[in-house]
Formats: sequence, structure tokens, C-alpha cells
Amino acid sequence: MERETTRLKPRSPGERRHAMGAAARSRPVRAAPLAERAIPWLLAATIAGSVLAIGAVHTPTLALVSSVTAVAAALSLRASALADRESHVRSLPALTLLGLTAYTLLQAVPLPLAWLERLSPASADVWSRALMPLGEAAPRHASISLDPGATLVEATKWLTYAGVFVTAAFVGARRGARLVITLVFCSAFLAALTTIAHGLLGAKAVFGLYQPRFSVAPWHVGPLLNPNNLAGYLNLGVLSGVGLLLTSRQLLPSWVTGVGLATIVGVSIIASSRAGLLVLPLGLALFALLSRWRRGKHRPGGRSQGPAAWLLPVAVGGGALLAALATTDRTMTELADDNLDKLSLFRSTLPMIADHWLLGVGRGAFETVFPAYRQSPGNIVFTHPENVVLQWAAEWGIPVAAAALVALGVAFRPDKIALKGSTAAVGAWAGCVVLLVQNLFDLGLEVPGVAIALAATLGSLWGGAYHERPLDEAAPDGSGAEARRAWLHAACAAASGLALVALMLRFGWRDVDHDRRSLRALSEAGAATGPGWPGFRAELRAAMLRHPGEPYFPLLGAVVALQGRSESPIPWLQRTLERSRRHGRAHLLLAEVLASRGAKAQALLSLRLAVEDDPGVTGAAAPLARQWADSFDEIARAVPDGEAGAEMLERMATAGDRRDALELRLRCAEEAIARAPDRVVARWAAGEVLFAMLEDPTSPRCGGPEGGEEKRAACERQIEAHAAAIQQRKESSFLAVQLRARLLLLHRKSAEAEQFLAGSCERLDNRVGCLRLRVQAAARMASPERFPAAARDLLSASCGSLAACAAAATWAGDLLVARKDYQSAVTYYARAAQDEPTEERLLKLADTASQAGAHVEASNALERLLQRRGGNDPELRRRALEEKAKALASPLAP
Repeated sequence: MERETTRLKPRSPGERRHAMGAAARSRPVRAAPLAERAIPWLLAATIAGSVLAIGAVHTPTLALVSSVTAVAAALSLRASALADRESHVRSLPALTLLGLTAYTLLQAVPLPLAWLERLSPASADVWSRALMPLGEAAPRHASISLDPGATLVEATKWLTYAGVFVTAAFVGARRGARLVITLVFCSAFLAALTTIAHGLLGAKAVFGLYQPRFSVAPWHVGPLLNPNNLAGYLNLGVLSGVGLLLTSRQLLPSWVTGVGLATIVGVSIIASSRAGLLVLPLGLALFALLSRWRRGKHRPGGRSQGPAAWLLPVAVGGGALLAALATTDRTMTELADDNLDKLSLFRSTLPMIADHWLLGVGRGAFETVFPAYRQSPGNIVFTHPENVVLQWAAEWGIPVAAAALVALGVAFRPDKIALKGSTAAVGAWAGCVVLLVQNLFDLGLEVPGVAIALAATLGSLWGGAYHERPLDEAAPDGSGAEARRAWLHAACAAASGLALVALMLRFGWRDVDHDRRSLRALSEAGAATGPGWPGFRAELRAAMLRHPGEPYFPLLGAVVALQGRSESPIPWLQRTLERSRRHGRAHLLLAEVLASRGAKAQALLSLRLAVEDDPGVTGAAAPLARQWADSFDEIARAVPDGEAGAEMLERMATAGDRRDALELRLRCAEEAIARAPDRVVARWAAGEVLFAMLEDPTSPRCGGPEGGEEKRAACERQIEAHAAAIQQRKESSFLAVQLRARLLLLHRKSAEAEQFLAGSCERLDNRVGCLRLRVQAAARMASPERFPAAARDLLSASCGSLAACAAAATWAGDLLVARKDYQSAVTYYARAAQDEPTEERLLKLADTASQAGAHVEASNALERLLQRRGGNDPELRRRALEEKAKALASPLAP
């Protein structure tokens, strides 16, 4: 009776589908055709290949990955049509991805400029002024995108994501979500293993082939060079692995999954991504909540998870131990970094969104358009806003971005996909959520390899919801209208994907980074000036039409125009400053142009703006301000407020050695100290100028006919005060010791200075500089007994290489020659000529040895020098013979 009641009890739709799937799986399944069996392999190649090929961020690798995906998606569509299944192309996620692809393509379509002015006035304004430096009118046709080539690349990416989703959904519907989730987990395992291998080998190039164009920290060299991107990808792998480890039906042995999980966790921690480490515990907590919810909604079944339950903490703990063993001081510094510049980046993106809110700047055009809105100083290129929502809103416009977010959010809500089917699905979905949350602060989804793994995971979860349907419905390959129609649809899909790849290769190959590097190489090679200017100008024009919002190309045109005197650089600079709100190098170049035309006041103002916009140009701006200004009031026009101004004043205080500028240099140093009392170099510069004044008996500040001794004493007290302030700020600074030692030498207390330096040099940050000063002090002593010990310590500290050792020995010899101690100088010149013989050192050795009476040594040095010159120098041969004759005559002298 109880059995009958159970049989008559109503069941939920999910339970009925599960029962249908179980019954279907119990029936014999027809062998899948070869084309269908190839689909999972193509998907695996796409997932793993896209991440191992540097994330498929480069156009050639993206083209290959997209082509493979197009074939896999076409085969999936054909197999779905033959099996009479629900088409995944007509599903909400696929339609959304295809719609975003189509819209992105439309952004790159050239339109009449009058139409664009109505659709997107801000974009039309950029296009209308793109050729202004060339003196040409606006182009007649322009696209919504302000970087159409980059937009074509993005369209190819989104069609690839759609193809990956369709393929993964088919595999999930046919074989279950576990297979694709396992592929993603294995891909993350491969990425972690390759990163470890590069770290153990100390590799600088990825796979020994690809050399990154930016500095990469140790243990960060691998397929995904950006630690944030790597951490996001590995977090998806971690949560997928946790779900696979706890699922009832595993495709991999538990120990393999455990080892892979431990490896991924370890490398994820070593990646030192703050956002990645922050969201990983949140993902584990979400997994735990969803697993509990699943257990409450779905009756328990399958085999016990006991063995995996203890293997999970072992795997996670092993990963943490691996990370601890590989952690370095740099890793801890990166994790403890409290830099919040991304918040400023977010704020700077909002005005850009406001100007292009309807249609966006074009997918992929953020990098070239953002400089016009950047508010932070410095010469920094931001390729992405580091926030997926802001990225979409800026590049697609608010309406499309909002619609895409809503559609994808609705499509992948937990009750829509196969979360009840297995624990693996729960872990994979939690991993997707973690990756998306991290991309509110990082740019991982802009890397195709990361986005492909996400699309594959979500596609498998979507397709897994249909896995309960019978698996033996597929019709055999053969003739008939249905089969031909299936092949036709597949061929059209593959052709569309390959056509877009071809379009990308034709118009999107030369991205902005490629154009920057190639044009800069031409200018540095001297091919842009003189007769080469017209051709270079044409290349610049083409690049400006490909990237109308980019400020680098007009700046490069200004530089070349100024160097070659071919035309005025002013229009080029004007366009640069229009397209870059803060461009210190453009203002610096403008200052040089203005100064050359006699507009000194405007030139000094441009220097001020240059330093305000980019503190990195301070080193170049400070000497120019000193060169153009005749008084401190004029210098003040070029000095910005705040820390940047203090640094510029400090540099002007240390620049040059003109005696008539001592008062000006001292004023600059004192002003820098007044603005920033902790600036060590400014205090040292003030001391240096005061020493120069003390050495000048006519100096009104530290000497002169009236009150000379009192003035000298006041200047010496100021030097001591600066030394004390430097020591208080940095106890190990050589600058404080140098000032005090020089005061002792000023009073001819050479022995005290040498003794003071001998006891101080070992603890200072510039030990070699301190030892040099000690040698100078020893050289001034009346008795020479301290000089050998001081010189020996200097050579010991300097001899990191033969060249450095030879340079130090040569310097010591020059010092002794200046004191006319030729006999001692021969020892050091001989050491230098032995370590790194050059003609200059051999000649110094010969001359000094001759002066010291060491004629044999002089003859040998001249013979070596004559041999280096091929024996064809009669003058050297004559001198060598004379030295030999003197050497032979010496024993015969009475």
C-alpha cells in the first residue's frame, strides 16, 4: 500500500526530467558520427589553447582560436539540427551574444559624417578634427567607433564567445555539464603548472618564445602575465575543482582532482591579486550555501562523498602550503599595497560615458579615447577602466550595456540552469559569479582566454539542463532535405565566423600599439626627416584615421616636424592637447617651441603645466627653466605647487656648476626645503652651494670684506644643520657624512676626516662614494701611511667586475698623480691595465712609470700599447727604446 502511494505521488518537473534521462540512458545509444565525436576535442583545444597562447590577446592567435571555434560551433549546430533538439542559437544567452556581436560590427561601419553628427555628436567631433594637423578637411565617412579596427577585433571576440557557448551547450546537453567543467578545470591546472615551471626555471620569456614588453615579477611569468587575470582564471578553476571533487560521478580520479586543486590554489595565492584573494573565500561561501540549498531541494542519492570530504581540506591546505613556500617579500608587498588609483580611474571614466552615453565610443576604443578624460598625472596608458560595467557602458553605450547585463543576468539565474543536477554545476556557477565580481575591479574578461572559459562553463550549465532528454534521437548521416538543411546551416555558420576572422585580419591587424611602435621606430631610424618626411607624414595620416582619438600620433608628428624643421609643430601639438587632458610631454615640447620663438614667459608657463601633468618630465624641465630664467621670480613661473614643485626646485638646485648662479641655486634649495622639509637631496644641495660660497673669498653670503669670519661661521653652521636634518631623516645617508667630512677637510683636518669616514662608511647607503671621499682625505694627509689601506678598501668595494675595478684603480692613480706621488700611482695604474687594458690606461702607466723612474715598467707598457696598434707607430717605438735604454743605464750610473 505504501508503495502504491509513493507511485501515485505527484513529482516535480525536474524529477520527471531526471527519470526520463535515467530511462533514456538505460537504453542502448547509437554510436555518434565522427563529426560529432570531434566536437568535445575542438572545445577542449579552444579552452586550453586560448589560455596557453598568452590568453589569445594577440590578433594571430585570436584568429586561430576563432577559426577553430567556428568549426566546432558549426558541427554543434548540425548535430543539434539532426537530433531535432531545441536550437541553442535561439536561446536567450546565444541571442544576446550574437546581438552584441552584430551591434559591435555596426559600430565599425562607416557612415556619412552628417548622419554621425546626429547619432553621436561627440564621436563626430573627434572625427571632424582628426586631420587638423595635416591641414585637411574632415573625412566624409566615419564610424561610431573611434577605433574601427579594434572594434572589428572585439566583434570577432564576441562571435567566438557565442560559438563557444553554443558548442559547450551542445556538449552539456549531450554528455552533461561535468565534461566541460572538467575541461575548464584541467585548463586552469595547465595554466598553474606552466606558471610554476616558468618560476622554477627563472624564465623571462613565456615558453622561451614570447618576451613581454613590460616588467613581469618572478613567479608571474606564464600564459596569463597579468596577476589579476591569472587569479580570476584560477579562481574559476578552484571552484570548478571543488565541485568536481565533491560530485558523486567524477570523470577524473579523486587524487588527480585533489592534486590539481592544490596546485591551482597555491598559484592563485602566489599571483598576489588583492581582488582575487578577496573574492575566493566569498566564492567558497557561496558554494557552501548553494550546496545546502541543493540538498534541501533535491533528495540525496548516489555514492557517499566521504573520501572526497577529507580530500578537499587536504587539497586546499596543500595549495596554501605551496604558496607559503614560494612567497617572497615582493609577493607580500604586492598584497599589502594600498594603492587605490583604480577609484580615480572609475571617476575619470564617468565623463566619457556621459559624452557617449547613447552609442558608446566603440568596443575596443577605450584605450585611444580615454586620454581626453584622464585626470591622474603621469605618462600612463590605460587600456581598460578595470570595471566590466563601466567598460560596456563606455564602449557600447548605456542602453546596450544595460540590456546586455539584464539579459545575461536573467539567462543565468540559478533556477534557470542545471544547478540541481550535480555538485560540479554548483561549484562551476559559483566560480562564474566570483569571476564576474572580481571584474568589477579588474579587466580579466577583456582577455579572450578568460572569457572563453567563462562562456564554456555557462554554456555547459545551460546545456546541462537538457541532458535528461533521450540521447539516441540523433538521426544518422545520410541524404534527405533535413540532412542537407543541417549541413547548409552549419556551413553558413562556419563561413560567417571565418569571414569575420578575415575581416579582422584585414582591418584590425594594425592595432594602436603596433602603429605606435612602428612609427616610433621609423622616426628613431631617421627615416622621418628630410626626404622621408612626406612618406612618414602619409603613414601618420593613415594611423590617425585608424585611431582618430589617439594623442600619440600628433605628438610624434610634432616631434619630427620640430627636428626636421619641415613645418610648424604647433598644429600637431594643439591636436595632441585636445586629445589628452594631461600630457606633460606635449607641454614640454610646446615650451621648447615657444622659447625658440622668444616667448619666454609662455615657455615657462608650459614647463609648469608639463610638470603638473607628468612629474616624470621634471628632470627635463628643471634644466630648461634654469637655462631660460634669469631670476628666481621667473623660475617661480615654471614651478608648480606641492610636491612636484619641490622636486623641480630641488633639481634646479643641483643642476649646473656656474659660479654666477650660486645664489639662485641656493634660493631654489631653500624654497624646496620650505615646501618639503624632509627632502634630503635639497638639503644636500644647499650644503653643496654653501661649500662653493665658502671656497670663494669674495662671496657676499659666506665671506666678503666685511664680517667675513662671522659669515663663514654662519655658513658652516647652516651646513652642519643640513647634515643633522639629513641624518635625522635617514640615518644611513651618505650625504650627511659627506657634508661633515668636507667641513673637516675645509679646516685642513684631513686625519680627522679620514678617521671619521673610516668608522662611518660600512653603514652607509653609498659605501663606494664614502670610500672615495676617504681616499681623498687620506691623500691630503701629510704622511701617506693611511692611503694604501683606504685605497685597498675602495678597490675591494668597487671590484664587482673587472671594468669597475679598473675604473677605481685608475681614479686612485689619477689622485696620486695630482699629488705628484708617481711611484705610488704606478701601482694603481698597473692594476687597472691588468684588469682592463685600454690605450689610455697603458699610456698613463707608461708616463707615470717614466716619471717615477720605473723605466722597465714604462717600456713594457709602451710595448703593449705598440702591439695593440699593430706595431705601426714609430713614435711609440722610439719611446719604448728610450725607456729600455734608461733602464739599462740606471745600474751603470755612478
